[in-house]
Amino acid sequence: MSYSQACCTLPPVVSNYERTGEMVTYDGLDIYVIGPKDAKNAVLVTYDIFGYHPNAYQFCDIMAKNCGWKVIMPDFLHGDYATAELMGQREKLLAWLGKVGTYEAVYPDVERSVKYLKEQGVTTGTLVGFCWGAKIAVQLTSEMPFFVGASLVHPSFV
Repeated sequence: MSYSQACCTLPPVVSNYERTGEMVTYDGLDIYVIGPKDAKNAVLVTYDIFGYHPNAYQFCDIMAKNCGWKVIMPDFLHGDYATAELMGQREKLLAWLGKVGTYEAVYPDVERSVKYLKEQGVTTGTLVGFCWGAKIAVQLTSEMPFFVGASLVHPSFV
């Protein structure tokens, strides 16, 4: 498994970006949504271990504005995000991630997300995964034919 010392010791950047999309709750899962309501294609963004950070929202907003696709970012960690205090404590970080961020823990939420997209008329999806989310994205492309590709941004644990 790939592991970057810098990745797991530095806290997230500070940003005051205000999101432009909307939060929806679908079958108990919070999902950030932006883009055309009638889009047939979608990007599912898997954030990094800091979860719903302003930079993640900004990425989704820019992508939706410039690609014309629906962009969603489900809250796969259900609000249980890494904290600055956890950075630099590798064993605690990996224990936390093993509890909330395994493929098995995330997969049911991905299934709900795909169901949500299909009900919205989306027929094709792709993935963007940041850091920890990159590993999840790669795993999903091998098991879910709905997703036709993935982009990995500073992947770790791959």
